Amino acid sequence: MMEDPLVKIPLADAIEAAKDLNEYVVCFDRIFSRLGTGEYRPEILADYMVDRKVMQRIARLREKVFEALETVIGVDEAEKLAEEAYFYEDPA
Repeated sequence: MMEDPLVKIPLADAIEAAKDLNEYVVCFDRIFSRLGTGEYRPEILADYMVDRKVMQRIARLREKVFEALETVIGVDEAEKLAEEAYFYEDPA
């Protein structure tokens, strides 16, 4: 059985990703806990995402991961992976 090839990213990128992901897990847990109790207004989630530039930071991490994947599996396969992802659609 062949080993899976390694996907390498620079240490600085891995550190940034680990810190960002940890922040998101902790903050989303706290925010949703407070929303679930009705303790705070629903806008706290949007406020956090805007104030902390969450979308831009996630997009930057995604770019770095896909760049690393492309070096191992190629651009076409990486694009296929991206197309297989779940995409939110507005309820009908």
